[in-house]
Amino acid sequence: MGRTLNMFLLSIAGLDPTGGAGVLLDVKVFSLLGLKGGGVPTTLTLQNTSVFENWKPVEPFYLKKALELVFSDLAVKGIKIGMIGTPENAEIIGFFLKKYKKNLKWVVFDPVINASLNYPLFTSEEFFSTLKKELLPWTDVITPNVSEAFFLSEEQVKEKKDLKKIAKILEKLGPKYIIIKGWETSLFIFDFLYTSEEFVFLKRKKINLQFHGTGCAFSSALLSFLIKNFTIKEAFKKTKNWLYLYLQKGEKSRTGGKLCLFL
Repeated sequence: MGRTLNMFLLSIAGLDPTGGAGVLLDVKVFSLLGLKGGGVPTTLTLQNTSVFENWKPVEPFYLKKALELVFSDLAVKGIKIGMIGTPENAEIIGFFLKKYKKNLKWVVFDPVINASLNYPLFTSEEFFSTLKKELLPWTDVITPNVSEAFFLSEEQVKEKKDLKKIAKILEKLGPKYIIIKGWETSLFIFDFLYTSEEFVFLKRKKINLQFHGTGCAFSSALLSFLIKNFTIKEAFKKTKNWLYLYLQKGEKSRTGGKLCLFL
């Protein structure tokens, strides 16, 4: 699917000390899929796989300087964005996306708003307006779960058919492709891809275990497959299948209180 030897990927996300989510996990996923990558932390968290106690954003000066240094030295071709935390840091990231957009093949944004341990990961309501104004217009793919899609669209998700309406709202904010994850029934879990041409639902049998870091793994794997020149639909399917295989193996390789797939 084309040469990827010189494709350097960058994760801009939170720092989870366990390595089970955030920037450390993203870099692991890039490596597992045969790609080079690095990461710039946006936030520092106090957590393990079972407990989330607190977090703090990195200083805007640090984030800006770190991104300046990375972009001045490395040919970044793809970016995965995760937890951001503050409107100030969202604005800085948006500035770099705009500045280097012509050099980037793909930008994937996983809008982390609450930790899997149900802890808010943003500082104020201003955060959402900044995302919509400064960051989403420069994003190619956005990958919210159902609750994150609700926050960004300000629309209730009551039925599966509502996901199409919400995806169209998110598309108007800038991203070309919308993937909404985690619509659940009693037996299945659905992920949904929206493009201007089609709606694609993928379902898998629900695995009744609690996992840590699956959203991060999904978005960084998606970026990896896109960089390898798969179409968005192909990358979506490959990511879903790749992650599901790890989920199926998860119970056998338990690490920590919650299952961390890549520890």
